[in-house]
Amino acid sequence: MSLTNLVSNVGVVATDTTGVGTVRQDLGACQYGGDKGIFGYGNATASSLTNLISNVGVVATDTTGVGTARWALTACEWGGGKGIFCFGNTGSNVSMSNLVSNTGVVATDTTGVATIKLMVGGCSFN
Repeated sequence: MSLTNLVSNVGVVATDTTGVGTVRQDLGACQYGGDKGIFGYGNATASSLTNLISNVGVVATDTTGVGTARWALTACEWGGGKGIFCFGNTGSNVSMSNLVSNTGVVATDTTGVATIKLMVGGCSFN
């Protein structure tokens, strides 16, 4: 079942809202554009789908993803409104990333970005 829950700026979690898009697990998610978000990839038989989230919490329908389908990846925001999806598993662990522009456009794979990692965390800094 695809559900979402909005969280207010004071941490109040709203009731379940019937979600939009394909149910999947082990996906990555991050902020982009300063006030929006994106969910991407995940294990729905190895998905490369993304879903943009508006600045008021509306989840967009599935967008056929760019790049290699994978799960158990991480994502974080970086560089003033951009995001990045990193690493994951395609049946074996992979070392790749996909940049997300400040308008939510996902770039093609960049391979060999670092030592292969799986199920790692990511965060912004500075």
